[in-house]
Amino acid sequence: MFHSLTTHPGLTQEQHRALPQVSNTDLSNLKAQVLGQLRRPNPQALAFGSHFHAATLEPATYARTDERGIKWADLETLARQVRRQRYCRDLLYRGTPEITHTATHIATGVEVKIRPDLLVISPAGRRTTLVDFKTTSSPDLPHFLASTLQYDYDRQAALYLDALGASRFLIIGVQKKAPHEVWVFDATAAPSFIEQGRKKYAALLRHQAAQSCP
Repeated sequence: MFHSLTTHPGLTQEQHRALPQVSNTDLSNLKAQVLGQLRRPNPQALAFGSHFHAATLEPATYARTDERGIKWADLETLARQVRRQRYCRDLLYRGTPEITHTATHIATGVEVKIRPDLLVISPAGRRTTLVDFKTTSSPDLPHFLASTLQYDYDRQAALYLDALGASRFLIIGVQKKAPHEVWVFDATAAPSFIEQGRKKYAALLRHQAAQSCP
């Protein structure tokens, strides 16, 4: 499905965003455009998510900034909840955070870029697991699972799996409000979930390719 997979170690988030390849976020923007919707991401929500990921994935590099509107104590509580959860703690110990990869979609020729939150390779090197951490307002697990479709996490999972040739994709959700439960959803245990996501990203890459034609 993809070829020319290339790893770009050491890139910052800013450098990743500056790359010309198409990201999953770009596909969300394209979807909104195709549907005639106005997509206005919340800058504070984006900043909260970025700092949450830093506190969770690389706590040694995390530090509060002078950005306004971010509830730092809440953010740090969520990161601690994830890091204290036994299974997550093991993944974080064994995994490598936020490495940029690029690849080319065979069917359309569109180049994509992906940056998994965490990449975990089994000791024998036979299985690659991708992990994505999400904060959620869902009151319980069923609502969280429903939100994975609402926010096109199925598309992200399929795109990342296919581009990297990975074996498994885990979506880990942590409640924003008490009791701050942590839920682990193995997306690859639901083949219909991945297949639906694959259809979504393939359709959007076709739109992207058509827009790029002179």
